[in-house]
Amino acid sequence: MARRDITQYFDDLDNSALEDSEVNSIRFSVDGSHYILDLSDENAAAFRSALEPWIAAAQPAPTSTPQRSTTRQTSSMKRSRAVREWARKEGLEVSDRGKIPARIMDAYDKAQGK
Repeated sequence: MARRDITQYFDDLDNSALEDSEVNSIRFSVDGSHYILDLSDENAAAFRSALEPWIAAAQPAPTSTPQRSTTRQTSSMKRSRAVREWARKEGLEVSDRGKIPARIMDAYDKAQGK
């Protein structure tokens, strides 16, 4: 038995039938919620026109997460290394990786006069 799947497109606003070449998929976001609309040429133009005043007044959002400062990470790594070395000299058990227990951090700070 033969089978044929047929894909039909419809305008999300007025439910009119669209040919594949007539589909305008518009993605947009509002307050962190993301949406997509499949619209005809006419409705896509109307949508874009309706948003023009807000787009003109808006600032483009960053496209990626800003890079964190490596200075803070580097100083944190140096501190962790110093705490581990101190703890081992003091006979305290501490892992080579991962979070250093608060009791060891507190003991280190106390020993450093902090």
